[in-house]
Amino acid sequence: MTKKVDQNRTFKEWFSSHVLMLFFRLMRLLPYLFRHWLIGALLRGPLGYITGYRKRTLDNLNLIYPGFSNEQKFKIANQVLDNAGRTFLENMHPAEFQTHSPEIKLWGDGLKALLKAHSEGRPIMFFSGHFGNHEAFRAALYKHGIKVGGMIRPMSNPYFDHHYQKTLLIEGRSGPVFLRGPEGTLGFYKSLKKGATLVLLIDIAVPDGPFIDFLGRPARTALTAATFAIKSNALFLPYFSMRNPDSVSFSVEIGKPIKHSDPLTMTQKATKALEKRIVKDPGNWFWIHRRWKYSPKPPAKTEEDL
Repeated sequence: MTKKVDQNRTFKEWFSSHVLMLFFRLMRLLPYLFRHWLIGALLRGPLGYITGYRKRTLDNLNLIYPGFSNEQKFKIANQVLDNAGRTFLENMHPAEFQTHSPEIKLWGDGLKALLKAHSEGRPIMFFSGHFGNHEAFRAALYKHGIKVGGMIRPMSNPYFDHHYQKTLLIEGRSGPVFLRGPEGTLGFYKSLKKGATLVLLIDIAVPDGPFIDFLGRPARTALTAATFAIKSNALFLPYFSMRNPDSVSFSVEIGKPIKHSDPLTMTQKATKALEKRIVKDPGNWFWIHRRWKYSPKPPAKTEEDL
């Protein structure tokens, strides 16, 4: 019985992977800017409802911004879903994205420190969240001769994951990429210690780790990025890869480095830096993610609150 279920699951994964890859191949027949707009429009519209992404986005906005009007929350949700659709398309064909993307503005209080560390061969530990599109960040740094690598979580569909992982190397323009797990974590640390430039996202829901306030709600947060920065004496600094209002171009901010202290304090400061950017531009953050998945439920309203 179990074997039959596994076979059915495998076939469904194989079939859905091929359908999805066929979709992206067909999309490439369309002019780049048109398909770029189309995938955003599809996720803002029917695909957003079918996948449940719109509901999840609005649920998170209701949790964090209960005082916002429905109009405000729907406006942010539309920006989030449009960005998610365009990002998915860009990430499936990153080399083509870099070719068609306008000049990416690279700026910020930490840019000088970044270039200095790179010229000295010092390890660089970037952190960020699911903000805009990280491929714009990697493209901007590649133009300065910096290849950025990182760690990824394998997708649940192994067939589609095989295709996706091949795109991450961007035809030799990427730094080393590691799979999440004991072996990948060790490889990530060794590479960083040797002077690599790597990135970890700090807004991923984890089942353990300390609670750190994030947008006014406690969220379990991994201390891995700060821990690795301390152990490897890496420069620890944020980046924010922001999609501009035209939905096509990007601006990449390199934030001020965070001084080494202890992993918890550094991660708290890193979280504050990410919070500050999200508050300024909430439509660029992926509210689709279940960031507060392991957080305690908010207290029930009493009659006095009503």
